[in-house]
Amino acid sequence: MHVFAEADYCYGIGPLTLRVDRIEWAKPIPYEGDTWLEVEGIVIDPAGRERARRQVLVRAGRLPHPPSRKRPRLRP
Repeated sequence: MHVFAEADYCYGIGPLTLRVDRIEWAKPIPYEGDTWLEVEGIVIDPAGRERARRQVLVRAGRLPHPPSRKRPRLRP
């Protein structure tokens, strides 16, 4: 789960708690002088209950680094 401040996602009011399912790493979006990424997940309310599925744009700097790509291991 990630909590995003109001200034770090589009569009909403107040902090957003999201159980992130998908981050569109390959398609960064330049917006308002920053880089944003499309993020999809389940909204978690203040009581910890799951709510609606949501897609939002999140500042790339507020997300964990993308998983490293592992090269397939070649066998001799």
